[in-house]
Amino acid sequence: MKLANFIFFLLLLLETCFSSLITVKASDLNSSEKNKITRVVALTSLSADLVNYISNESLLGIPGSYLLKKNNDFSNKTVISSGRIPPNLEKIIKLKPELVIGSKGFHDKTLKSLENLGVKTLSVRIANFNDLEKLSFDIQNLLDKKVKLDLVNAIPHCYNLKPSSKPSINKEVLTLVSSKPILSPNSKSWAGNMIERFGYTNLTAKLDSKSQFKGYVNLSPEWVIASKPSNIIIINTPGSTDSQYKEMTIWNDLPAVENNKVSSFDYYGLINAGSLDSINKACKKLSSI
Repeated sequence: MKLANFIFFLLLLLETCFSSLITVKASDLNSSEKNKITRVVALTSLSADLVNYISNESLLGIPGSYLLKKNNDFSNKTVISSGRIPPNLEKIIKLKPELVIGSKGFHDKTLKSLENLGVKTLSVRIANFNDLEKLSFDIQNLLDKKVKLDLVNAIPHCYNLKPSSKPSINKEVLTLVSSKPILSPNSKSWAGNMIERFGYTNLTAKLDSKSQFKGYVNLSPEWVIASKPSNIIIINTPGSTDSQYKEMTIWNDLPAVENNKVSSFDYYGLINAGSLDSINKACKKLSSI
């Protein structure tokens, strides 16, 4: 397996751990305790970004994501993990957090260990925009801040969407997140919800996922050709390029390719929400397809 494909599958495994559905639960958080939460450690880049927008001074620890390294708001925060290596429990404990936010499925062991030590935790999964909005609201309530995070202003390209006048056939989209095997998101994924949000018809929305990646379907070359996609979205993960798709033997037989209707998207934003900035960029690009 090529290195780029290997990295992609590692990233997708992580993404499907926390982007399938939302399950927000706090351990023993009552009204009086919420007012006392001023020390937070975030184990994912998205939760770190949300806490930063709501209360930067409350955020103590963050994951070692390049999405956060680009933002000076996180320059004085303690990095408690690197890549897909589990968070450093000792570093987290030294920060004396009152709340630790992690992804359900991927950070279960770490969160359980912290709960056993008396640290309150928040376990999260996200699948769509309603989930993102609810998570933002929940974090804000837990931090009990008067300054609200207005997602309409934070990710403006994702709101105030105007109905498209395009003929329905021109709104059909096939999204390819990998070429070997050929994977595409259905309606149960973050990407599927994003595509539908902009009024496009996701050609694989109703297909059942039989792959190891929940929310993603494995397609045969024959199915792809038969679908006759009028628009194609291809995803570039770290270490990969558009060439992996263009090397597919069926590539030049697809209508979207013949008509130059192929759009290249970053992995973060459309497949893995990543951060508010990456989500906003994905929304801006979706609106221009």
